[in-house]
Amino acid sequence: MEPYKDKNWLHTHYVKKRMKTEDIAQLLADQYDIQTTHQTIYNWCKKYNLLRHRGKGRTLNKGAGGVKRTRVKSPRQKRMEEMKRRSKKNPKKRR
Repeated sequence: MEPYKDKNWLHTHYVKKRMKTEDIAQLLADQYDIQTTHQTIYNWCKKYNLLRHRGKGRTLNKGAGGVKRTRVKSPRQKRMEEMKRRSKKNPKKRR
């Protein structure tokens, strides 16, 4: 079986080593003498649902604990949160 069809091999190279599909295709050509396109590698990553792991990098290991990531907030989100905080401090009296 070709290495890129193995889920563990593909996970190691695409997710953990963060290689591009083009680089994986080149690696296969150089080391394994397998000619394939980057689209083929992409399709196998999609089949194994590895595309969703991209961008998370090293925190995927089970023992890593993961670092809490905060989302970057837009100016509108910041204003809305500030308005909520102010309304909690000074609730309006209803008539």
